[in-house]
Amino acid sequence: MQEWRRWGSQTVRLGRDDTSCVTFSRLPAPPPEIAPPDSDPGIPAHGSADREADPDGGGIGCVSFPDGTGMEATPLGCQMARRYWGIVGEAPDCQQLRQPSWAWSAVFISWVLRKAGLDERQFLTGQSHSMYVVDARDGILPRPAFHVEPVPALPRAGDIICAPRGRDKYIEDIAEIGFGTTPMHCDIVVSVDPAARLVKAIGGNVQQSVSMDEIELGDSGKLDDVTNSHMPWLLIMRNDLQ
Repeated sequence: MQEWRRWGSQTVRLGRDDTSCVTFSRLPAPPPEIAPPDSDPGIPAHGSADREADPDGGGIGCVSFPDGTGMEATPLGCQMARRYWGIVGEAPDCQQLRQPSWAWSAVFISWVLRKAGLDERQFLTGQSHSMYVVDARDGILPRPAFHVEPVPALPRAGDIICAPRGRDKYIEDIAEIGFGTTPMHCDIVVSVDPAARLVKAIGGNVQQSVSMDEIELGDSGKLDDVTNSHMPWLLIMRNDLQ
């Protein structure tokens, strides 16, 4: 939640029947270890400078997914994204960060879990989501923090939810995931409201920012792979530390 607020509290709504949109909240604030740029503070993601929303992540109403590089293209956004790459010993420059080969969603998850105190016996950092998914699936760690469950299922706060993407977007079997070879995206679940059939989860490099996904659950009240084709969820990494 802290990192989400630092990036400006952008929210992506993934509704039923493939609806999707972006809302904005406020201007981002740098973390204490990063001083604001001396000049050109950058353009907030997708022109959100004059838009405000309620502090709980409600919004000004949905707009269609915008194009462009967004917050990661600003000096502040670049510096924050480079922090995440540092967790795996990499230091891309700001130009590289805009390239698909340097997508930073997996290192965001890795950075957050290290900051939360998980060590190498519990969770191994990775440059792609499929690395730590396969670690959890195959039980290779001595004290794993997560195990993998297929959907449909109801996530809990602290779980990680994952979907395949790109050429593998519609794979159906968790066993097909290759270590570092299957393109995926994962978010950390921060709240679940079964009555409202709504899950909120935060991920990195979502619309070129750290964003909160508001995910409407399917008819069963569970996360599934068919309710919204933008994210055909495949699995839940269950948090075993709770």
